[in-house]
Amino acid sequence: MTDIHGAENLQRLTYAPGDIVLADRYYARPRDLRPVIDADADFIVRTGWNSLRLLQTNGEPFDLFAALAAQQEPEGEVQVRVHEGMTGTPPTPPLVLRLVVRRKDPQQAQAEQERLLKDARKRGKKPDPRSLEAAKYILLLTSLPAATFPPADILALYRFRWQIELAFKRFKSLAGLDSLPAKKPELARAWLYARLIVAIIAEQIAGQVPDSPPSGCGNPTG
Repeated sequence: MTDIHGAENLQRLTYAPGDIVLADRYYARPRDLRPVIDADADFIVRTGWNSLRLLQTNGEPFDLFAALAAQQEPEGEVQVRVHEGMTGTPPTPPLVLRLVVRRKDPQQAQAEQERLLKDARKRGKKPDPRSLEAAKYILLLTSLPAATFPPADILALYRFRWQIELAFKRFKSLAGLDSLPAKKPELARAWLYARLIVAIIAEQIAGQVPDSPPSGCGNPTG
C-alpha cells in the first residue's frame, strides 16, 4: 500500500527465485522488468506494439509486424531483445525475452478495432493503422524458459491475472475499497485490512467461485 507519491511499478515489490510475476501492459517497461530478472524471478507481461523498443537478439532492428504476418499458427513465439538504453560499466547483459503471440478470433479482433475507432472519433483523430493491426493479437513478453513453458502455458498462466482483476472489482464494489475515509497511513491500513477480512469471509460463506479466466472465443482478453 502506497500514498499518492509515485506511480505503480514492479520496483515496489520484492521477489524470490522461482516467483512468476503476472503484469498488464502498464508494466512493460525495462525499469520494471529488470529488477525481476535481477532477483532470479520470472515474469509474464502484456505488451503493445509500441510499449517497448524491441530488437533482434543480435541488436538489429526488429520488425514486429513482419513477424506477426509471418506467423502461420494461432500461437507462436519469437526471441527478442529489449532496448534499455543502458551504458553501464561493466555493461549489463541484454534483456533477451520471448515474445509470445496469440492471434485473436475474428470477433475479439473486431471488437477491439471498433473500440479503437470509437475512441479515435471521440478525440477527432484517425487511429494509427498499426494499432488496428496489433488489435488482432495478444502479445506477451516472458522470461520463462521455452523448454518448460511452451506458448500455450504462458497464455494460460497470464489468464490467471484476470482472476485477480475480478477479485479487486468485487472487493471495490462490495467492500467499498474504491475510496479511503482515512488519510493517515496507519488508519488507512487498518481500515483496508478490516474491509478485506470481511470481504474474504463473506465470499467463503457464500461459496463464491471465481469466474472462468478469459480463454478461447468470446472471452475478455485484458
